Amino acid sequence: MQIAYDLKESTIAGLGLFAKERISKGALLWKYSEQSVRTYANADEVRAELARRPPEAVIHFLEHAYCWDGLVCEILDDGRFWNHSKAPNTGTLPDDPASSFALRDIEPGEELLDDYSQHDMLAWFEAICKEHEVSSSSKVGVEFD
Repeated sequence: MQIAYDLKESTIAGLGLFAKERISKGALLWKYSEQSVRTYANADEVRAELARRPPEAVIHFLEHAYCWDGLVCEILDDGRFWNHSKAPNTGTLPDDPASSFALRDIEPGEELLDDYSQHDMLAWFEAICKEHEVSSSSKVGVEFD
């Protein structure tokens, strides 16, 4: 994370990220890097990773991973607690479509929200989620406000 934030209960779901101070439109909030994300290129890689984890960690992985550019991305830092909204205040920019930026000014105490419907939907990852009776973030983005 590139900004000061609090991790606390969200009225949307579970935990959420909340701005500690005012954030200006266009500010970099979270940087996609090898330190912040682990990627999986296919179902075999995801299944091998899930086999190494206890059941509760499998569910957490499937609910918090997102699909982008044909890959399943596991966020390794608190960025995994970003919640969904059809009216997001964060998102990507054309010159850096993997990182997250403020889409407008964000006030202290405001939750950072992203539109999950902007993530890719990979059929093979959706099938794995269905096997575990979990909705992927992409599916949440399409189905919920």
